[in-house]
Amino acid sequence: MKRPPNHTRRFESFDLTDLRSGEVVICSETFSEERGAIGTWEVLKTADAARLVVLRDSSPHALCVVSNQTVHEITLTDEQGLLSITDSVQVLIDVTSLPHHIWAPLFQAYLRAGKAIRILYAEPDGYKSHPSPASANLFDLSASFGGISPLPGFAKLTGPDEGDDSLFVAFLGFEGNRAERIINQLEPAPRVIPVIGAPGFQINYPAITVACNRSFLSEFDCNADIRLAKASCPFEAFETLASIHRDFPNHYLYIAPIGTRPHAVGALKYAIDNIDHCEVLYDHPVRQSNRTSGRGLIHVFDFSL
Repeated sequence: MKRPPNHTRRFESFDLTDLRSGEVVICSETFSEERGAIGTWEVLKTADAARLVVLRDSSPHALCVVSNQTVHEITLTDEQGLLSITDSVQVLIDVTSLPHHIWAPLFQAYLRAGKAIRILYAEPDGYKSHPSPASANLFDLSASFGGISPLPGFAKLTGPDEGDDSLFVAFLGFEGNRAERIINQLEPAPRVIPVIGAPGFQINYPAITVACNRSFLSEFDCNADIRLAKASCPFEAFETLASIHRDFPNHYLYIAPIGTRPHAVGALKYAIDNIDHCEVLYDHPVRQSNRTSGRGLIHVFDFSL
């Protein structure tokens, strides 16, 4: 049986004893889902407040560091400003409630600075059903979308040369209209390589993902090109992209990290390491409140090894 990478640990609950010596935790100030309420952060705030950094989503272009009743704003493209949030080498980023445009530039800045990073993600126990379920949207996950634009710090001024071959690699989730919305920005539309989270967080999730994306998979005739990567593993997502690049060495990769949060972490790690032949496309969803219920396992991914 294939075992999970030894740089992933899973917890029923996460306690102070599970932190490394001197490790600083970066988390969201607010959470709209039950799974985001990790009580250990409140305990840490009381026990050693200097090791807890609380972030507020200020705008699409900035974040606020909330500390001792003061608020300090940092532009998300200011890498030195992001690094100034903590001088600790050991950093744990809780991405459960942080939107992509906040955690992605932090992740990139800290990787480039050589910090020992761990990423924490708490999976939900279930998803909120859509009030008007359709084939592309069985769950009520997003209220709207901010539009297709680069994540802060991931913008590229140049893409592939005219005439060069390219691929659209879409990490698919439960919202079947997202991949189509993104690829429609590319002219001409490249060949599509879909990535499904399998095994899923729950046994039926891969089948739901395929069902929700049936129209997209059919329109771009890419069922035969589906790749699989464990839904809870960023390292498998990274290796899937590496495998695609090995299979298509002269192709430019447009990567859409619109599936699971662990897949997005792995996809962005790949993009950070391979800026020469890929770029990230994202549609900035505005999440529904209470879109999930309960909390499942807590996953901690170690990028310091």
